[in-house]
Amino acid sequence: MALAIAAGAAVAGLVFLYLWQGSVLSQLRAERARKVLALQELERVKLALVYDVDRAYALDTVAARARALGMVPFDEKRTHYHIVGEGGGR
Repeated sequence: MALAIAAGAAVAGLVFLYLWQGSVLSQLRAERARKVLALQELERVKLALVYDVDRAYALDTVAARARALGMVPFDEKRTHYHIVGEGGGR
């Protein structure tokens, strides 16, 4: 009789461990799925930011901002050179 009770307790313990392991595994799978979704969302945000930065620093955009600030393209005719003598700059 004691042997049957011990065997039953061992089987019950193994069944409990099997069920517990299954529930832990299910929780880990759900957590992994949440992390994958969060990672995909972060990838989407990163791509949107890369697009925004590329658009903000596009040559046309930078040129338009420069013109709005009064900047004009380089013109050799408006450039004045100051020649410094060979005397060491005194």
